[in-house]
Amino acid sequence: MYCMTEGVSERLCTFWKKWGDKIFFGVLFAIYLVLTLFLFHRQTVHYGGRYVSDMGPYVAEIRQRGSSGYDFPYPVMFWIAGLFARIMTPEHALAVSLTGLNGLTALSVRYVCGRLTGTEEKGTGWKCLISLFTFLILFASMLYPFHFLGQYHESVEDFLYRYLGVFTPNPWHNATYLAARPFSIIAFFLAADLLAEYESINKWFWKKQVLFALALLTSAMTKPSFTLVLSAACGIVMLWRLARGHFRGWKAFWQLGIAFVPTFADMLYQYRNVFAGQIGQEENKGIGVGLFRAWGAVSDNIPLAVLLAGAFPFCVLLFRGRKGRPREPWYVLAWQFYGVSLGMLAVLYEKGFRMEHVNFSWGYMYGLFFLYMASCIVLLKETAGRGQALWKLAVQWSVFAAHVVCGLDYFRVMLEGGIFW
Repeated sequence: MYCMTEGVSERLCTFWKKWGDKIFFGVLFAIYLVLTLFLFHRQTVHYGGRYVSDMGPYVAEIRQRGSSGYDFPYPVMFWIAGLFARIMTPEHALAVSLTGLNGLTALSVRYVCGRLTGTEEKGTGWKCLISLFTFLILFASMLYPFHFLGQYHESVEDFLYRYLGVFTPNPWHNATYLAARPFSIIAFFLAADLLAEYESINKWFWKKQVLFALALLTSAMTKPSFTLVLSAACGIVMLWRLARGHFRGWKAFWQLGIAFVPTFADMLYQYRNVFAGQIGQEENKGIGVGLFRAWGAVSDNIPLAVLLAGAFPFCVLLFRGRKGRPREPWYVLAWQFYGVSLGMLAVLYEKGFRMEHVNFSWGYMYGLFFLYMASCIVLLKETAGRGQALWKLAVQWSVFAAHVVCGLDYFRVMLEGGIFW
């Protein structure tokens, strides 16, 4: 009997070592898909006016092109939903499509976090931990007072604006942001690699560059917000290096720059359709410049809003200190991206009726997301290697936990049909 038990234990142990992390991730992934499908389905059908989101015009566009009254020159999500609409209602088609695209984000985050933390060289327990943090990152949100947890009072005098003016790395009400994010993740980390190596490659076309160009274009064709910020951030870095090298690196500059050309062409097309306006509506055309013109309309304390949105990455940066600051290309690019997105949100706005939409906040929310992801990877590596004092690690993880607690509560509000702002 002992030998039989011992044999069973050995087989279970072997099975767990081989499949345990995959099973654990699969269970979490299935739960994530079910919860998000439930939310997206309710957003598409509204349930008597509840579940406020941007889904209404998207459903109308899928049902009949042009019937929404808006221009959507970023067609990827609509193409995919249109295929599903051949066998189900437009509402269900959009919900299923968005669930699948958003699910790709979880797969992308898990792959990147595993690769950058060296998961493949570690045991099953570490791999399961990375899987857990994948979903914690995807639920983290802006901070708000803990005494509002579990509560929601709609349209009353003391209504708490959780999201409005503060913003979040995970905006559950915006379908195109969620649909574009998996492609944006691929493009972001490829860009970090390319910026670290492009000056020494000396090729006009190479595999990583082509993959980056495709990912960037696909992201732009799903929602342009990410590509606008990444292109600006990379352009600033590349121009700085060019000037620092006394303009001797023109060839390398253009060899990487050519990867942005398809996306630039698509962005020009989108600008013409989205921002040009109609004849006689010149006041609705173009992009304006004004310090906090749009952001200030939805927030009366912008410094506090910045802190509530980014407390965790700020904390990680602070505790690392200048000497201990990581130099990984993806971490540096995350802060560069965030800086550019913050600057754009602070000074740029869309003229006319679109100003109140604060659409430059989408790039800022991408900036928050990549900061959270990069900071979490850095802190996981620090924790595994005991690179900091225990109390410092505890403080940083506590701040991250606060973001996750608020994020789970915010997601609960969304599931119950609360207004996202």
